Amino acid sequence: MDQQTKSSIGNVDTWKRGLFMLVFALISGVTKLLVTLVAIYQFLTLLIKGQTNTSVLPFGQNLSTYTYQITLFLTFKTEDMPFPFQDFPSDVPTAKNDVENTDVVVEESAESTEQNSSSNLADETP
Repeated sequence: MDQQTKSSIGNVDTWKRGLFMLVFALISGVTKLLVTLVAIYQFLTLLIKGQTNTSVLPFGQNLSTYTYQITLFLTFKTEDMPFPFQDFPSDVPTAKNDVENTDVVVEESAESTEQNSSSNLADETP
């Protein structure tokens, strides 16, 4: 092994992050289960009462945002550890620089879909 690999393996911060990643991966599984249960509850409420339970909507949104924050941490998009190391989310998720990238991808996808549709129509005409 070279010197850089040895220093990376011996780095306490790397091992600490790995431990937190394991813990947050387990928490992520629990939060995904809770989001599923909220979705089922809202669906059943819609079936029975004809409308969703508005008091549960913020909880579902905050739980989804928390799951998103965990995913950002697990995929190394951010070094900020989610709750309990910061406040539990109370609004929609945001990630730095994601808005610009998402818009570009959506526009490119729409253009390529239109081009593919046009070429498929041209191939089908007799």
